[in-house]
Amino acid sequence: MTENEIKKNWKNLITPFIVYIALFIIALGLNRFGSKKPTPQTVSLFASVFCLTFIFFYGVKIINFKKFLNESNNN
Repeated sequence: MTENEIKKNWKNLITPFIVYIALFIIALGLNRFGSKKPTPQTVSLFASVFCLTFIFFYGVKIINFKKFLNESNNN
């Protein structure tokens, strides 16, 4: 892998990870400080679960990519 490909892969992994973290924080804020009616609470709950799922998904991809880079550097 070239240096540019590694940078591109990191950018493609880190950008959605940061976006989903920001969306998760917003969803938690809306759940905590927003309307106390059932519909907005449900929507913010689903948004939180959705964001947590993708945070976990991209976190695993980041960890696997770091392992791949470490293994390729050792060989």
